[in-house]
Amino acid sequence: MLQIQSTTSSYNWAEEFRTGTPQHWLVIGVCALLMASWCVAGKRLLAGDTQIGRSKERRLRHWIGWFIILSQTLIFIRRLTPGQWDVQDSLPLYMCRWTVWIVGWSMLTLNPKARALTLFWGLALSTQVFFTPFIQDGHGSLGFWIYWLNHLQIVGVALYDVVVLGYRPRFKDLRFAVLAGVGFSVFVFVVNIVLGTNYAYLGSANHDEASIIDVLGAYPMRAVWMVVGGAMVMGIVYLFSAGAMRLRTQVLKKPPPRFIDSDPPNPPIDNTE
Repeated sequence: MLQIQSTTSSYNWAEEFRTGTPQHWLVIGVCALLMASWCVAGKRLLAGDTQIGRSKERRLRHWIGWFIILSQTLIFIRRLTPGQWDVQDSLPLYMCRWTVWIVGWSMLTLNPKARALTLFWGLALSTQVFFTPFIQDGHGSLGFWIYWLNHLQIVGVALYDVVVLGYRPRFKDLRFAVLAGVGFSVFVFVVNIVLGTNYAYLGSANHDEASIIDVLGAYPMRAVWMVVGGAMVMGIVYLFSAGAMRLRTQVLKKPPPRFIDSDPPNPPIDNTE
């Protein structure tokens, strides 16, 4: 078995996951490498802006989108099986469990609202999970792989949309994402009261792992500050994007990045394959 010596005692990577250890940084490194690889692949396919390149990028993007939809369907079904069902965890009431379906839909359709949620719910909010993960199971548990696959898909697609497809949010995109986030939070808050659960960490129960949530105080005000904080983070991401665009176009006098907002109507047949 693969083991690592921590500052307190040795532990088995297959059985336990600990934040801030070489095990944790290895996971982040692998995820970063995978995300970078499909961004590089997409950029290369779009180089030269040819119709064949657009068609190949569309094929890559659709493969990713369908893989997300298929894998999440299997994961969802697994959570509902008798051996896995738990009212405290099996319902799709965590924001990341909604977002991962949205990012798959975004890759398949380039829907504007899905892309807005992909950026603001995915890149702005889900990225922090890589640094303060809510997981204790090691790689010997299927839950470990499901957890990291979910967040790899979410953040990876958000980065792909920005880096490869040139997505840049407008203010109305921010407004939609914030209002949708508030609506989702209110709904989950009420469900938690009714069921006695802690979905999206908006319930009264405490969670096991250390997180930024710990500094937000006691329930129920903790839930309010979570919503306010989430909206502020989304606003910061929007301001950073708008500022970077202004710097690029008005100060550096460069054209805006190429924005892919639709697929080729009739993808050509590539006879080279």
